[in-house]
Amino acid sequence: MSKAVMLSVRPKWCEKIISGEKTVEVRNNRPKLETPFKCYIYETQGWVEKDGIMAFRLGGRVIGEFSCGRIFPINVFDNGSIQNWFFEHMEQSCLTYEELAGYIGNGETGYGWHIFDLRIYDQPREFTEFRRPCPNDLYCEDCAMYSNNNGICNNGALTLRRPPQSWCYVQEG
Repeated sequence: MSKAVMLSVRPKWCEKIISGEKTVEVRNNRPKLETPFKCYIYETQGWVEKDGIMAFRLGGRVIGEFSCGRIFPINVFDNGSIQNWFFEHMEQSCLTYEELAGYIGNGETGYGWHIFDLRIYDQPREFTEFRRPCPNDLYCEDCAMYSNNNGICNNGALTLRRPPQSWCYVQEG
């Protein structure tokens, strides 16, 4: 199975991704994967504003997926100025210049993840349905954790037990 990524995203940003307004996700780091790769969107619980009214939204589920088509670096200099950041990226990220510099931090590098081929699920999925990638280079059938009786891996250590803080690797599937 291929590696993919699960991203934790707050409800207000999920709304913008779903509407198509947000097509660049900004993170402090990036996975060691070649683009394009699949990303699952885990919506966290939290507050979201709708028509001027704040409401608590029970998230805690994987609401959809997208392909990350490219990743570009965003360098924030010590003085707070930003290299590799264009007005187009700012619009696509739904972040202001100040929010971006504050999130990444002076003297640090962040990354813009380009969102395309967005698919929102009709029924959200539980994050516990996903598994971390297996560290073995063996075919499943050759691994001691594989059960011929039911055709699945019995390595319970691969099951996700908690949602990612920012993002984590998962098996694509």
